[in-house]
Amino acid sequence: MSGAIPFDYASQQAPLIVVEGQLGEKAENGRIVVDTGATAPFPIFLSVSQAQRLYLPLSGDVTPESSTAIGGGPQTYREGELPAFSIGPIKLEHAKVAVLPMIDAMTRQVGTPVDAIVGYQFLRNYRFSIDYVAHQIDFAAAMGRDADALPFSLGLKKPLILVQATVNGTGPFTFEIDTGATVTTLSPDAAEHAGVVATGDGVLGGAGGTVAVRRGDARITLGAVSYDLRNVSISDRLSAVSSAAGSTVDGILGLDFLYRTKLTIDYPGAKVWIVGMSSPGTQ
Repeated sequence: MSGAIPFDYASQQAPLIVVEGQLGEKAENGRIVVDTGATAPFPIFLSVSQAQRLYLPLSGDVTPESSTAIGGGPQTYREGELPAFSIGPIKLEHAKVAVLPMIDAMTRQVGTPVDAIVGYQFLRNYRFSIDYVAHQIDFAAAMGRDADALPFSLGLKKPLILVQATVNGTGPFTFEIDTGATVTTLSPDAAEHAGVVATGDGVLGGAGGTVAVRRGDARITLGAVSYDLRNVSISDRLSAVSSAAGSTVDGILGLDFLYRTKLTIDYPGAKVWIVGMSSPGTQ
């Protein structure tokens, strides 16, 4: 049975990958963000409004010690259990959920509903592909050629996908592949070593809030795929991401790099494949 389903973006300003899923015993439709950067030990992160709509009993507030999200501190959540949940061919019963006010805030910010987020704990048993040009996710994706496979490791404390990439032909540097990141980000040290010149200032938003960043242009290469990116972010927030992950993170690959590609992630095999695709336009 095919595991391919369509996706769209939450909005033009916040192009998070959104798929349709079914929540609860009555299989109510919901809009679900697919985010490999969501590494907390829950298969599903649910909005407060959805938890209330589904009448889920919840724990008291819980605040984690650390976070790999860009922005402010860790996000407080409440725990619950969702009787049923599905995306495409993947179905869960009695799944642990973290209920996050941040998701309701995300809905207000992007202007379209976001009901839930799935991350590592939901995806970790699958090999799946994201065809950014065709706007399709395939949860039964075929393996690529062994010769084209790129190995990845997971963060020692948080299971971020970590790969080796180059910047302006120098490196390699350790990058996180984050399907929930809009913009590629470099640490100040990586930017300096790669000769990335800051040409302006900006603000970068993430699950933890917003941070001030510097901006610069860089050529990023992962495997056989290489793109010249304008206005990558340069942020010392990556030192906190590295600390929370328990592994050095020199950069984060975002949608500005990925949107012209087909990306296949094989969590069980610890491999990724990335192929540049012809695109009808840019984000």
